[in-house]
Amino acid sequence: MSMVQKETAVRLITALILLPLLVVIWFGGITALILSLIFVLFMSAELALSARAYRLDLTTLLIITAIAMPLLLSLMARHMGFDPAALYMVGTVMAIAIVFIGLFSFRHISGLVMMILLTGLGLSLIELLRFDDGGVWLVLGLVTIASVDTMGFLVGRRVGGVKLWPAISPAKTWSGAIGGIVFSPLAILLYLILSGGDVGLALLALPIGVVAIAGDLIESWYKRSHSLKDIGRLLPGHGGLLDRFDGSLLALPLLYLMLDKGWLG
Repeated sequence: MSMVQKETAVRLITALILLPLLVVIWFGGITALILSLIFVLFMSAELALSARAYRLDLTTLLIITAIAMPLLLSLMARHMGFDPAALYMVGTVMAIAIVFIGLFSFRHISGLVMMILLTGLGLSLIELLRFDDGGVWLVLGLVTIASVDTMGFLVGRRVGGVKLWPAISPAKTWSGAIGGIVFSPLAILLYLILSGGDVGLALLALPIGVVAIAGDLIESWYKRSHSLKDIGRLLPGHGGLLDRFDGSLLALPLLYLMLDKGWLG
């Protein structure tokens, strides 16, 4: 079996495993929120362990806690009516803690960047799933990210050409990036056709595709800076959740902003 066939097989297996979870997320509610945050915390644990040679120690726990605490604060603020001034103060302290822990727990500043992006991802998911159709859009966002990743891989392998950023990710090409972006609107377009929505809104998937690739590159930057092949070990030889869903680091927060601004209806 060729490398392309192996990679394609892993992507299909990952999709099949996640399909039942996507069905649960589609219907939204507290179950979808809990499931989504578990994913974020699992990816945070992968990041922390990768920084500590996969040892569970105090620093590992501090990294995970620093990412988890703002998410917990956000959830509590929604249900307990925190005073805005107190919320701002506590949030500021947590932000300082993330910066402090990030700077001293990783060999390179890319580790701090990954911590900030994971925190932003979790906060975005909490807000996104407050929308009535938040679960639907989250699934569409995840499928869009997967489409960009898979089609980018296939087109890049097929066409080849100039490397996108060889110093960070030697395997990625401009042809693959363009191919992934071109196919990014398909999931949202199909949903809008079936639901009778404005199909022109599918074009808003294009910037989601662009930032999904950017998230992938940032994760590659982290791995290159820390001499890592993969961040996680969930799929032997193919990485973990963070390796497979690095595109969500920027794409899902952008999706939330689009919904919050009313751009997607």
